[in-house]
Amino acid sequence: MGTKTKIIVGIGILIILLIGVRGLYPSDPITVVYATPEEGNVSIESPIPPYAYSEDGVLVVDISPNNPFYPGEGDGLSVESVYVFENAFLIENNQSETGYKEICVRVSSETPMMGFFIGDFDGSWSDVVEITLHANDSAGVGMRIDTHGLAVGDYTEMMLIEAWGGSCG
Repeated sequence: MGTKTKIIVGIGILIILLIGVRGLYPSDPITVVYATPEEGNVSIESPIPPYAYSEDGVLVVDISPNNPFYPGEGDGLSVESVYVFENAFLIENNQSETGYKEICVRVSSETPMMGFFIGDFDGSWSDVVEITLHANDSAGVGMRIDTHGLAVGDYTEMMLIEAWGGSCG
C-alpha cells in the first residue's frame, strides 16, 4: 500500500438546520488539503469561499450564516431535505510537498447524514470515498447531506481525510 502520511485527523463540519436555503452548489472548488510527510506540516492554501475555509489549520465546511464567507443566501439547511454540494473542497497531490508521484486519499465520515462523492454528482455517494492522485493532480470532493429525521438546530459533525503514498486498493 505504501507509506502512510498524515493529513488532518479531524475536520469540523458545522451544519445549521433552518428553513430556507438557496445556492446549493458552490461556484468554485476550494483548494484546502495537501498530504505531507510524517511529522510534516499540513498545508491549506488559499481556500475559496463560500462553504469551506481554514480555521487554525483545520478545514471547516460551514453551511450557515455564521460562516465568515456567508454569501447572504438562506439561513442554513432545511429539515427533511437532501442537499448536494459539488466540489465542496478540492484535494491535490502537490508532489513538492508530499514527495510522492502518486497518493491515495480517503475521505470518510461515521455520520449517516453525510456522504461524499468525487467529481460531478451522478446520484451515487458513500460514507467513504478513495481516489488515487498522480503528481500535481487534483479532484473535487462533493458532499451529500440528508437532514431527514433531524430536528431544527445546530449540528457539528466530523469527517476524516487520510492520505498515503501509492495507489488506492
